[in-house]
Amino acid sequence: MPAAIAIPYFIIEILAFIGVVMWLGFGWALGLLVLFFVGGLLLAGVELRRISKSAAIHQASGQGSAGAIAGNIGLTAAGAILVAMPGFVSSIIGLLFIFAPTRALFRKVLAKRMRSAIENLGVRGFEAVNGYRTQASYGNFGAAFNGGAQQPSNEPIVIDEDEIQAWTSDLKPEDFTKGKDESDGEK
Repeated sequence: MPAAIAIPYFIIEILAFIGVVMWLGFGWALGLLVLFFVGGLLLAGVELRRISKSAAIHQASGQGSAGAIAGNIGLTAAGAILVAMPGFVSSIIGLLFIFAPTRALFRKVLAKRMRSAIENLGVRGFEAVNGYRTQASYGNFGAAFNGGAQQPSNEPIVIDEDEIQAWTSDLKPEDFTKGKDESDGEK
């Protein structure tokens, strides 16, 4: 565990344990900690089985969201890990992840945050990639109609439908195929 997470975790859990010891006594605080651990893990196991059964039922009937099911399983597993960690604060947060009503709230909030993070990642990635792309120029189509003279750079080149029809009015499909004489060099 990184020190930036471990040090505040230990400080908060020690202060919470001292507070419970002062409120209930050392024996009751230790017993409550064991109860949170055992009861939380048992509750997480029951809840994971319930989620799995409901997922199987919803999959058979074609209902339910795979994302919601995956979110429920992930949050319940995270709750089980938090309950298994020693301390009152992590156990209470873990129990909130395990109980279905509070888990649904966490899932909605986390889904919104993840969706916006993915969208931001896509935008940042697109902008970063475009910064490294080489800019290609395919020439100036307007110069051919001005006697080869370049247009002033501050005016955009506009090619309208009439110009395109004038360019293509005398084209034939044969202009785009090579004859046998031209392609092979044979007669």
